[in-house]
Amino acid sequence: MSIDPSTTFDRRAVVLGAGLTCAVATGAGTAGLWAWRRYGLSGRLFNPFRADRFELPALAGLTDAAGAPVPGFSAAQIAGKAVYVNAFASWCPACREEHDALMDFARSGARIYGVATLDKPEQTLAYLRERGNPFAVLGVDRKGYLFRALGARGIPAHFVFAPAPNLAFMAQGPMDLARLQAKILPALA
Repeated sequence: MSIDPSTTFDRRAVVLGAGLTCAVATGAGTAGLWAWRRYGLSGRLFNPFRADRFELPALAGLTDAAGAPVPGFSAAQIAGKAVYVNAFASWCPACREEHDALMDFARSGARIYGVATLDKPEQTLAYLRERGNPFAVLGVDRKGYLFRALGARGIPAHFVFAPAPNLAFMAQGPMDLARLQAKILPALA
């Protein structure tokens, strides 16, 4: 009995084919996971926040000049009011650049709602204790849901609700005191 070579399996080809298939599947899975994390797809696709539905807890340990705890805030608390919201992070160079302008803006009587975004609470607290706290109210948004829900793609981000939840003004990037006064104050009026 003779065996036809065209009908037999080459074990090496089968093993190589299976191994190659597994490598391609693993590579595609790894690339997908990398993209998911890199571009924050969970926050963009499954964002639980909207301008009219969010709640940000207070930053534990942060106090105002009188020693009272600085509260967090929610959409319900600002509904119907004109408010200025600044999203920032302690690790952000542009946020550090604009911090002194925010301090001056707060000293001039502006009430600033802060959102500590994509940051560890202990780092935010150390940053504000070192540089000063310009925020009358400060909420923690560890995953960056709020600024993404409002349409920003980076920090610092500036939002004016007038009245909330209607967004009257939005800007990204650092602002100096003159620009804060020229852009934010008219939007609040």
